[in-house]
Amino acid sequence: MKISIITPSYNRSCYLDETIESVLSQEGDFEIEYIIQDGGSGKDVLDILREWDRKVKSKKFIPKCNNIDFKYFVEKDKGMYDAVNKGFARASGEIMAWINSDDFYIPHAFDTLARVFKKFNDVDWVTGMQTLYNQYGGIIQVNYSNTPAYSREFINRGYYDRRFMKYDFSWIQQETTFWRRSLWEKVGGKIKDGYKLAGDFALWKEFAKHTDLVHVYSVFAGIRKHNDQKTVNLSEYFEEIPLAKPPSPVFRFIRASIAVFPFSRKVLFHSRIGNVVLKILGQEKQWYLGRVIRWNLEVSDWHLFQMCFFKK
Repeated sequence: MKISIITPSYNRSCYLDETIESVLSQEGDFEIEYIIQDGGSGKDVLDILREWDRKVKSKKFIPKCNNIDFKYFVEKDKGMYDAVNKGFARASGEIMAWINSDDFYIPHAFDTLARVFKKFNDVDWVTGMQTLYNQYGGIIQVNYSNTPAYSREFINRGYYDRRFMKYDFSWIQQETTFWRRSLWEKVGGKIKDGYKLAGDFALWKEFAKHTDLVHVYSVFAGIRKHNDQKTVNLSEYFEEIPLAKPPSPVFRFIRASIAVFPFSRKVLFHSRIGNVVLKILGQEKQWYLGRVIRWNLEVSDWHLFQMCFFKK
C-alpha cells in the first residue's frame, strides 16, 4: 500500500522541518510518497527542501517503511488549494491526504491507517480524534467526545460547521483525515476552485455524497495553534461557507429527548418501535448514525460498528 501526502508550502520555514520529518519517519508495512508543492518560497524554505532531498536520495535518512519517494516542486500557484491540487495530480498512492507546513503526524499514524484500510475494504474515508498542538509541538487537546460519530446526511447538509456546535455538530479536522484514491476520483480529482481557506469543508461535502466518514478512535495528527496560522481569524473562513439552515425542530426535539432520557437513544435507534417513531416524525434512523472504528482489547484488533453521533 502506498500513502501519498501533499504539503502546500510558501515562505513558512519555522515548522517545515518538523512536518517533513513526521511524514518520512513513519514506520510500518507501506510505502510513502511525499510531495511538497511550493509556491516560490525564499532561501530558508528551499534550503530545507534541498537538504531533505539530499538526505533521502543519499540514503542518509533510513526509511522505517517499505520505501520513501520524496520530491518537491517549486512553481507559482493561485493559493493553498491550487498547490494541493497540483500535488495530488502528481501523486500515485492508494491512500491520500495533505498536511500543512506547520502541522505534523504522530508516530505510527500511518501504520494504523494502513491496517484500517487493509482490513475494512468498504471504508473509503476516515478521520481521527480531533487534536490540537501549541506552538512548541505539545499536545494541548485530544477530543473524540465532541463528535462520537459523523452523520453522512448532516455532512451533506453542511452542519459540520463550528457555528453549529451547540447542536452537537463539531468540525472535520483536515490534518487527521485520509481517503482512498478511488473516492478522490469520484469527486473529480480536485478541490473545487474559489476557496482560500474552506476548501476542506467543500471537499468533505463532495465525499459525503458517495460514502460515510468513519471516525477512527486514534490520534493521527492535529492542528498547531499559533498566531501566524491562516485560520486564526475564523470569520474569514466562515465567509467562504454558506450558512446552512438550522436543524429542524424535530431534530432538536430528538436531541433534547435523548439528553433528558438517555435510554431513549437505544429505543429510537436500536428497536422496531424506534423506527416507527422516527418515520412518524419524518426522520430516518441513518441520519443519526455514523460508523466508528475502535480498538478491541479482547481480540487486539480494530473493530467497526455504528453508533449515534449525539454527544453522550
